[in-house]
Amino acid sequence: MNTSQVIHTEACVRAMARQEAYDARWPRRCKQCFGAGGGYYSFGPSPRGSGAPSLAPGTMQDFDTCSCVDNGQCPRCGEQLAGPKWRPLNFRTQLGYHVGRLAVHAQHARPQEVVGRAVYWRALAAFRENPNPWTWALYHAADHAWTVIFSRNSLPTWLAHRLWNFQGLLERGGFDDLPCWHCGWNWNKSPGDAREPHECECWVAGFEADEARLLELLELDGLQRVSVLLVMRSLLGGG
Repeated sequence: MNTSQVIHTEACVRAMARQEAYDARWPRRCKQCFGAGGGYYSFGPSPRGSGAPSLAPGTMQDFDTCSCVDNGQCPRCGEQLAGPKWRPLNFRTQLGYHVGRLAVHAQHARPQEVVGRAVYWRALAAFRENPNPWTWALYHAADHAWTVIFSRNSLPTWLAHRLWNFQGLLERGGFDDLPCWHCGWNWNKSPGDAREPHECECWVAGFEADEARLLELLELDGLQRVSVLLVMRSLLGGG
């Protein structure tokens, strides 16, 4: 137990003052990222497993955005990052998501692709249920036809191409790393965007002093016990 009075250093006092001023100015800052907007993490680029090939030595680093940024909120002031533009921007982003899903359906809605996929799966099911030369020949022909159809239909259709272009137009500016409209927070690129909570370590000196004092007392107690045993042995021996 630390019984010594904690004496803060001058640097620690200044750091605590800056921390209190920052917290008082931004009381609604995110409690998870502390204004950083996310955090970096390291990972190995090589796949796991003893037999997997090693792609590169060392680790790679990536950045994950915090939930506050994912919800469109500023990590520092707590307001919407886009300010008054948030509602129309959110509407365009949601509309672009549905347009993108419609484009995927339009990409795979070609008549030859639908018919080819259906014939392929029926031929495969027939060959599995009754494997014979006829079903194998039907499956082989359907597999070849499906491969040709899929290779020719790799390019987007006219409708899917137009829909994806429209989606890009709707989502334009929705994922740009723009500064906060309210407080100017700039994705942890400017001074004052974020501040990690100050961790005082001034207690370490007092803890080490208490530890040294305890070891000294234990050593004295051990010496006293040894001296008592020696005295008792001398008395017993002399008797």
